[in-house]
Amino acid sequence: MSAKIKLRDLVPFIAFAVIFLFFAAASGGRMLSAYNLKLLLDQSMITILVGCGMLFVVAQGSIDLSVGVTLAISGVAATWLAEASGLPWLLLPAALIIGLALGLFNGVMVSRFKVPSFMLTIAMLIGIRGIVNYIQTIIDVQYIPDSLRFLNLSYVKIPLFLVIVAAMAYLFEFTKAGRYSRAIGENETAAKYVGVPVSKMKIAAFALSGLMAGVGSVFSIATVGGTSMQMGVFLEMKVAMAVFLGGVLVTGGSSAKIYKVLLGSFSITMIVNGLSLIGMSESQISESVEGALLLLILFVTILAHEKSGKGKKTAEAEDGAAASSA
Repeated sequence: MSAKIKLRDLVPFIAFAVIFLFFAAASGGRMLSAYNLKLLLDQSMITILVGCGMLFVVAQGSIDLSVGVTLAISGVAATWLAEASGLPWLLLPAALIIGLALGLFNGVMVSRFKVPSFMLTIAMLIGIRGIVNYIQTIIDVQYIPDSLRFLNLSYVKIPLFLVIVAAMAYLFEFTKAGRYSRAIGENETAAKYVGVPVSKMKIAAFALSGLMAGVGSVFSIATVGGTSMQMGVFLEMKVAMAVFLGGVLVTGGSSAKIYKVLLGSFSITMIVNGLSLIGMSESQISESVEGALLLLILFVTILAHEKSGKGKKTAEAEDGAAASSA
């Protein structure tokens, strides 16, 4: 049984290794240059940060497709507040608070009013994107305050990124927040029966997703240097692909792991980066390759998951038979 479970968990590692080795060879080693490796890390940061928050939602069997617009409105509104108030540092708490508030709203709507997470967050995606575009039309492009430009320095951004990811990994893997989220994804009724506060955990999961989108907005503004109408566009799809490409099932549960978000995010980034290095950077080619790989890896992951489930049932049946004969 353990071997089959390990096979399921190894799928994202195998996919990552195959993608990495293929593009390393196809690019003539250019992917392995120090500059390109740093570029891969920079391009993966926001996806990983936002994915770490969304993972709590996905683990419960739900989805948050509003993270892209949450990142956008958090960044746009926070930058405007910082500029209008003359307090540059206001940008940081404002972005986090706005992201957290939108996440709390989503959580309350899903848990208290039983609105399906897919429909709710799609509506948020459409509605808030219109607000972002309207604001940007009025105030035009905004730039990060000069006093905050240090956030894009590698010796500041990379350690900060690592600390945040480590904190989210600890929260998901070793605290009740993560365990309860996985329990809800496995069986919500059973989780409620054994005392898991399902409604509160759903609110907490969406709140964390929104908060991490706010964190992502700060990293985005620091990296790009300002805001625009393109901020956060298609980010929700990129994050969702990273989570599922990493081997997390759409039903969540025990398949949800932080390391899968990391592997999925780097895999997505390597595909785009690798295709560019070998002269196939056209968006339609990149998107087709990403979609095909996602389908393939999801199929393999589900197949391995089903086999491990059958192995578990067989082992339980054998144990039961042995106990009866004894």
